Amino acid sequence: MSKNGLLRDVHMPKTRRLVLLAIKEHGRLTADQLAEMLSISAVAVRRHLDNLKQDRLVSYEETQRGVGRPRFEYFLTPKADHLFPRNYQDLAADFILSIRDMYGKEAVDAIFKKRADKITQTYRPMINGDTLEKRIAQLVALRQEDGYMANWQKQDDDLFIITEHNCPIQHVASECSQACHEDLMLFSNLLGAEVIRLNNQADGDHTCRYKVAGQESDAGMS
Repeated sequence: MSKNGLLRDVHMPKTRRLVLLAIKEHGRLTADQLAEMLSISAVAVRRHLDNLKQDRLVSYEETQRGVGRPRFEYFLTPKADHLFPRNYQDLAADFILSIRDMYGKEAVDAIFKKRADKITQTYRPMINGDTLEKRIAQLVALRQEDGYMANWQKQDDDLFIITEHNCPIQHVASECSQACHEDLMLFSNLLGAEVIRLNNQADGDHTCRYKVAGQESDAGMS
C-alpha cells in the first residue's frame, strides 16, 4: 500500500495516517479489515478510529450481512478528503490560460473583475467599522476565513500593514497579474483608503504585504 497519498504536513501519528490512507484507497472498511491490512491489533485500530472520529475525519455505519452481529464500516468524512492532494490549481490555471489563448487577455481580465465584484458584494456588509483600523480588522478576519492566513499591524495613527501568508489562487495569479490587481483594488474600495502592495507571492515573495494609509476623516466610507 502506498504511503505517499496523504499530505505530509498533517500532524498525527503515522499509524493514524495509514488508517486514513487505507480507507481512502479501499473505501469502507471494518476495524478487523484495517487491522489485517496494517498488521496491528484490532484494539489498536479501534483506538485510532476513536481519535479520528473525535477529529471528525471518519464516520461509520452499522451494516448487517446475513446472520450474526452487525458490523461497523468506517468511511472518510468530507473534512478528511481535504487532507489529500488535489490538482485544482493546475486545472484552474490551464482553464485561465486556455481562455486567454482563445479569447484574449481582455476575457481573462473580465473574469477576475467579476470575481472581485462578487467578493466585494460578500464582504461589504461585514466591513462597516467607523474607523480605518476597525475596517482593516474586519477585512483581515474575512480573509483569514477564506484561507489567506492574514494578519495586520498598526504602524502609525493612519498607517497599517496587512500581511497574507498564503494565497489560495497563487498558481493562477502567477500566470495572470490581473488577479493581483483586482485584489489590490478590492482592498482599497472596501477600506476607503490608499493601498500599496509591498510584496507579492505571485512574484516569488514569501508573503503578500500591503501598506494601508488613510485619515480618520475617511471613517465610515462605504
